[in-house]
Amino acid sequence: MFIRSSNPLRRRSRAITILGMTALAVVVFLSLTGYVVFRNTENLLAARDSVQHSQEVLYNLQTITLQLEQINEHAHLYLLTRDSDQLRMAEDTAASLNGTLLHLQELVDDNPSQTRHVHDLLATYNDLQRAVAASASGSAGRLEEELVLSRRTVSVMRQEENDLFAQRTRNSQKRNISSIAARILMVAVSLITVLVLFGFLLRDALYRKRSEEQMQETNARLALTVEALERKARESTLLTEARDELALCQSSLQAQECAARYLERLLPATSGAVCIINNSRQMVELAAIWQTPQNLLDGFSLDSCCGLRSGRARWRKPPASEVHCGHFTGDSPEIYLCLPLAAHGDTLGVVYVECRTPGVAAMVEAHITPLQELVELASISIASLNLRSRLENQSIRDGLTGMFNRRFMEIALERELRRADRHQKSTAIMMLDVDHFKQFNDTFGHEAGDMVLREVAETMHKFVRSDDTVCRYGGEEFVIILPEASVDTVHERAEVLRRLVGDTTLRYRGQALRQITISIGIALYPYHADSMEMLLRAADRALYEAKHKGRNRVILASSNIYA
Repeated sequence: MFIRSSNPLRRRSRAITILGMTALAVVVFLSLTGYVVFRNTENLLAARDSVQHSQEVLYNLQTITLQLEQINEHAHLYLLTRDSDQLRMAEDTAASLNGTLLHLQELVDDNPSQTRHVHDLLATYNDLQRAVAASASGSAGRLEEELVLSRRTVSVMRQEENDLFAQRTRNSQKRNISSIAARILMVAVSLITVLVLFGFLLRDALYRKRSEEQMQETNARLALTVEALERKARESTLLTEARDELALCQSSLQAQECAARYLERLLPATSGAVCIINNSRQMVELAAIWQTPQNLLDGFSLDSCCGLRSGRARWRKPPASEVHCGHFTGDSPEIYLCLPLAAHGDTLGVVYVECRTPGVAAMVEAHITPLQELVELASISIASLNLRSRLENQSIRDGLTGMFNRRFMEIALERELRRADRHQKSTAIMMLDVDHFKQFNDTFGHEAGDMVLREVAETMHKFVRSDDTVCRYGGEEFVIILPEASVDTVHERAEVLRRLVGDTTLRYRGQALRQITISIGIALYPYHADSMEMLLRAADRALYEAKHKGRNRVILASSNIYA
């Protein structure tokens, strides 16, 4: 019995030993398994953190790039417009750039190469800040150099960080693969261990799922941010192109057509028009259109547009606003936007944007900021060209008659004489004078004299060819330049002009004025003179001779005037 009884004891002892060994093995295995799981989880977290770190560095580099572009844009706008707000915005952006650089320095503190680049950027920032301040005096060269250096450094950092990001991503993938292989191996070793470790694996899987969801959410936000930045970059590029194109325009009409083209590019699904207030300030006329807007009047009063009345951008769309503007010929569109064109405190007109669907309206609202900036650029350009045109007219036009003044006459005559020399042609001038003009002033007053001069000027404007130039020489004297005209032709035309003026009847304050007559002296180049001064002198002597012989006649200069 002892032997029989000893066998179960030995079996129990072996079972206990095996159980103990199994328990020890399980403990060791669980410990090893726990350690492996812990290390894998730690590695995954480290890999995720490193990837997120690289993403944050890349995001800061993108922010720096945008801030540099904003500094460049505001500085150039300041140089173009001398708007102190643009200079202040450039300085504020430079201050924000400093904060971004300091944050970037903290992020790359563990990377010696990137740290050196950040130090270079910080050094360049000081020069950039001084260059922004220097642009206030009109100097942009230094700013361009500093911006180029900064962009180059940022580009190098972005490339290095992209390489590091790719490497970290690959390491993260490798660690994920190693983790999966280890778990498969552990499952194959022991089903019991798998059951024991099931809870831990489940917890780890849930944790990883949450991490992946967070990663996906972060990536989605990053994608939206990148998309927004790309859209802003495209809008900035379009505005830069529009600004450069507007700067090339030489007339207000060119600027209006240019603005319409870029409005169509910015809002491709819309139609609309650039409408300008006419010189009388009573009507708004179509200047340029895109995509043929529906039923828009070509000429309407200022009060017809709600945007012009309010002086700010105004949407008409249900249910926000149900009031229609009055500048339509038939049924009004359901959704449209009116943005006043204004610059230097003066309202120039309105930009009309028509949206055929609510979706198109939503697109316009998404682009409202660049749209307003483009309208502002167009307003400034049109106003500047209008001002330049007025100044040019004031410098070469006579204020009373609207004719070219004596200064422009000398320039035009010198140009025509050089052209006559090149082409071996003749150039004629008529110098004419209103007979007894002083009697009009003495009898009826200077207002009547001014009316006589304006009427004579209007008659001459109707009489001359498109190639001829009519100028007020001074007082009641006028000069007409006739390129490539023969003696007989000029003499015949002078007689026609003399008769036209003589047939003019004027009344001043209900009283009929006496007949207006003119005396005309004719001289031709190179037959009567070989220079501008001699030609004018020959025509003047011919005019004096016409006066001396009784006025109201045409006299041709003598051929030996300058001989």
